[in-house]
Amino acid sequence: MGKLDLISGKKLVLKKVIIKKLQGIALQELDHEIQKFYQQLKLLNVQIFGPLITRNIGTNIHEDGTISVNYELYTQAHDYQQYAQQFDIRDEIRVENCLYVRFCDSPEYLELAHAKMNVYIYEEDIPVLEDTYTVFVSSNDTQMTVDIFKPVGSL
Repeated sequence: MGKLDLISGKKLVLKKVIIKKLQGIALQELDHEIQKFYQQLKLLNVQIFGPLITRNIGTNIHEDGTISVNYELYTQAHDYQQYAQQFDIRDEIRVENCLYVRFCDSPEYLELAHAKMNVYIYEEDIPVLEDTYTVFVSSNDTQMTVDIFKPVGSL
């Protein structure tokens, strides 16, 4: 098991970005929606570079107890401008002044990286934005590497 080092003041910069917005998606459907996005990119033969990045914008708990999430899926692509009809595109996304944790371990322990960040935010009384950016660097059945960025107010 690795150590989770938390670093403040990190910056996330993405270039040539294709964006898929998921609003009000049932939590249990999120993985399916991510796979649909990847399949759509493959069918369009998009020239992707870099990993998948997700932006968790918020979670909603409804009166009936169901949970829905608002996400944006980002991928970087050399030919991104060709897909302006199918997706939102941006030349660059820049997220300044973030708390950052790199997680390298079994997928079942990923929540520990989020928990460490949340405890730090609580203990240091840091103002944060609701968004969380997750960069899926690599993954297999037994190990994953994920970078987590959480934008903050002033530290």
